[in-house]
Amino acid sequence: MAEGLAQKWLNDNGFSDWLAVSAGVFAIKGSPTSDETVKALSSRGIEFMGTSTPFTQKMATAAKIVICMSRSHLAAATRFTENAVLLNPEGDIPDPVGQDQSVYDALAAQMEKIIATKLKALTSEGA
Repeated sequence: MAEGLAQKWLNDNGFSDWLAVSAGVFAIKGSPTSDETVKALSSRGIEFMGTSTPFTQKMATAAKIVICMSRSHLAAATRFTENAVLLNPEGDIPDPVGQDQSVYDALAAQMEKIIATKLKALTSEGA
């Protein structure tokens, strides 16, 4: 979800040469994007289908910044890079796995705002 929302913001704001990539510190390679995520993104005009990708040191080295959803993700990412930050300064963003569509939709709305704020700051800093 974060990748789709971030890439849409980048494209809509003149940063189409930037690439948002999603990877999980605890991900199992190849798991499909949940139907609920696809629907939440689709309702925002984002067509997205993907599979999970584990976060690697190679990714961390190549990234300008690694944005983490939770403090546990941040702790894992900092093994590979000092350029890891928490997406939401107020704390963890909960994983909606197993919840109904309304939870995914609410999470997408929350993340859309937080991601926009984070990306505005990053792009104005020239990150």
